[in-house]
Amino acid sequence: MTDATNPLQPFFNLTQANLMALSKYAMSPEAMSRAIAQFQEAMTQGPQGISDRLAQSPTAFAELSQEITANYTRFMSEMAQSGMAAFRGGR
Repeated sequence: MTDATNPLQPFFNLTQANLMALSKYAMSPEAMSRAIAQFQEAMTQGPQGISDRLAQSPTAFAELSQEITANYTRFMSEMAQSGMAAFRGGR
């Protein structure tokens, strides 16, 4: 739902939803275990080749991608509703 009095509300909602999705992804068990393993590997072998292994779990990344796509879909809907509300209010 958008707030017709604040035209920036869709941007705030998008930012908040994306931050929540990124936080959930970063704290997922899959991402955490991968990060710990990469850290331990970096401490024992050095930084060479780490950039090749930065890809996280496909499942967690797919969920993050789906959430961000849903966030942008919701954002576009809220922007359209906000624009229509502004148009109706300006008449």
